Amino acid sequence: MTCTPAAAEDAAFRVLPGGTAYEASVQVTASEYTFWSPGPLGERVPLRVDDVEVLGPTGPVEYRDRGRGVITFPEGNYTISYRAPLRDNHFVAAFDTPYAVTLVLPPGLDVKNPFLGMVSRGGITSPGPDGTLEITWDQVRAVEVRFYTPERELLLTTFGTIWLAVAIVLLLPFFVSWKRDD
Repeated sequence: MTCTPAAAEDAAFRVLPGGTAYEASVQVTASEYTFWSPGPLGERVPLRVDDVEVLGPTGPVEYRDRGRGVITFPEGNYTISYRAPLRDNHFVAAFDTPYAVTLVLPPGLDVKNPFLGMVSRGGITSPGPDGTLEITWDQVRAVEVRFYTPERELLLTTFGTIWLAVAIVLLLPFFVSWKRDD
């Protein structure tokens, strides 16, 4: 899923347990904010978000929902927080200018296996508190993470082991006959 702030310094995202949604907190200096995700052709598709809150230095600020993922508020420095859905264990955030981005994955979600997980270029992965996994980027325009559960890794290992065994069983007679012919 993608969000686009008008001008943010930091963006922090936290994937919720189960990996089906995330919470975001983005600092902006603007009068408008757009929630969107990239479509199949790279177009901006409005993103459905919940629990939107615009916080200024003195507390919550009223905002106006303009529809199609756009909210407006008085010009200023704010922190915008919201919750958005995730699909297929895939997180994407894109910005108009470079930002410092942090993504926290809850315990049980991982990115280390290159067959199942992926972190976009520049991402630094480190263990966080309470078994979480923190991924940080410094001054990037877009981030992408594909994560997985231990069950998926077990399925991959099981599937790989079965196929390796099948390959050995099928290729063993060939190698034995090849050896005899020499």
